[in-house]
Parts: sequence; structure tokens; C-alpha cells
Amino acid sequence: MIKFRAWDNLLNKMLVVYRISFDGPVDGVQVHCYLDDRGAEGSTEYAYDGDGLILEQFTGLKDVNGKEIYEGDIVQPVLSYTNSKIGKPFEVKKGNYVYGKWIAKDVSSKGFGVDGYYFSNEIQTVGNVHENPELLEADK
Repeated sequence: MIKFRAWDNLLNKMLVVYRISFDGPVDGVQVHCYLDDRGAEGSTEYAYDGDGLILEQFTGLKDVNGKEIYEGDIVQPVLSYTNSKIGKPFEVKKGNYVYGKWIAKDVSSKGFGVDGYYFSNEIQTVGNVHENPELLEADK
């Protein structure tokens, strides 16, 4: 399923995208988002012309807790049976997944690596690059 979310640079808030259209009153694309409550009754809807928004696509992947992973998420390799972190957190970007699968750059008998980060098959979403950039800065 193709899904998106959007980071609003003006509100500093993650929004749920429910429609992207190319036929609105504004030339170009319009992104239709919920500003609150993710579409619950009475939630506020808004149409953006693209300015100030960063669209992030759902990867088709879920983390060890079943949470959907989007571009811009920061994920951490983990051992689920001990709930311990292994390796370093990394940003999910275009090019390190395709059709709901990780693109392995390095493969061994113990696991695989994506963009220079090595992990087994279990990862956990720990944040995103907009709200938690410090999770990646610790790596530098």
C-alpha cells in the first residue's frame, strides 16, 4: 500500500496525508492532510500547495513492535528477545529499501548491512529526523 506522511516545517508537526491531488485550484500538486487526531470525527483538514511540507513515503516495512516505518524515521537494530540495542541508529532513506524489503549492501551469516549499518532482521523505530535529530548526531 502506498502511503505518505508529511512534516510541516511551519508547525513543526507530523501530519497524516490522506490524499494527494493534481487537479486542485492551485497549479501543481496539492497535499491534503489532517492537522489533528488523524481523521477522527471533528479533526481539522487542510490542503497544502507543497510549500513547507516534506513528504515521506511508507516503506512497506514494520519494526519489531509492528510500527510502520517511513522515510525520515530513525531506526535502531535490536535483539527483541532481550530488548537490547545493537549497532547504531540510522535514518531510513530512499535507496535503502524497495517494495517493502531492505536493500542489503553487505551480507554475512550473522545478518546484513544497509547503508553501512549492520543488523539482523529486527529493528525498532526510535524517532524521526525532524523531532529527534540528536539520535543521529551521537553517531558523528
